[in-house]
Amino acid sequence: MASETSKVNWFTALKPAHQQALSRQKPLLIIFGASWCGFCHKLEKETLGEKRLAQFVMREFVPVKLDFDKDDKAAKILDVEALPATVVINTEAELLARSTGFHEPDKYAEILQSAIRRQSEILQARHTQTRPS
Repeated sequence: MASETSKVNWFTALKPAHQQALSRQKPLLIIFGASWCGFCHKLEKETLGEKRLAQFVMREFVPVKLDFDKDDKAAKILDVEALPATVVINTEAELLARSTGFHEPDKYAEILQSAIRRQSEILQARHTQTRPS
């Protein structure tokens, strides 16, 4: 099973994941999948099951795995229309990255790195705006 090969400890609900993200000051990595989605299983097993990527996810994000069919309200709010879907948001629900489909570990890592860069840009802009002149 993917959850056994992967070192990612998934939240399965947004509210507790958001609370964790606030306390750790980390973005939310939200993966939408479904039991009937073959590429969702492939993403989890082959990409997120890769040891270095799993460690990176656990270090830099609060990971959440949601079921597209059961969590349809969240899917609609986050504009998810195809699976597997990856949405990375900060604690204030600002979009940091979005991706649809299966990606090999290296490509997926690039997507996640871009989310971290975006988060840094947002934080830097806020810091610049709040600094006294």
